[in-house]
Amino acid sequence: MYKIFIYIFLFTVISVKSFADQSDKRLNYLFNKLIITENQQEIIKVTNQIWNIWHEIDDPKITRDFETGVQMMNLGYLPRAIDYFNQVIVSRPNFAEAWNKRATAHFIMGNFDLSMQDISQTLQLEPRHFGALDGMGLIFIHLNQPEKAIEIYDKMLEIFPYSIDTKMKKEKILSSTTKST
Repeated sequence: MYKIFIYIFLFTVISVKSFADQSDKRLNYLFNKLIITENQQEIIKVTNQIWNIWHEIDDPKITRDFETGVQMMNLGYLPRAIDYFNQVIVSRPNFAEAWNKRATAHFIMGNFDLSMQDISQTLQLEPRHFGALDGMGLIFIHLNQPEKAIEIYDKMLEIFPYSIDTKMKKEKILSSTTKST
């Protein structure tokens, strides 16, 4: 009887893929780890784990549309990518990563206003979304608003205070604003 229970439990756990996204309970642990982690390789490892969780979807059609959108974006078919992300957002409006990917496609196309709207929605759903914050920082740089970009990188440093990459981005902005004054 005990073996049957174990088999049923394992079958259930293996066969049911849960919807993770930004509401996954594993994220709090990983974000807490980022706050204290000083090792740059470990920071990369933890952020990759977070990205993987943000990409988890429980619906095969939504997964297919989302992944197709990412592929279209990577191939440079940006309007088509946006169409796929639109489909995902209509089906799952609380899926922060779909908003973030659409923001990225808009950014690449130079549609900064639309990108910023999608970034805002991403951050409303997941305020710790360092990818969306980084995108917002880049938009402020493109719009020649270095003070706002610095504020964004300060927010990112609250998420991972020991990130050399983020510190370097902030320092680059600071040094370019110092040179121009």
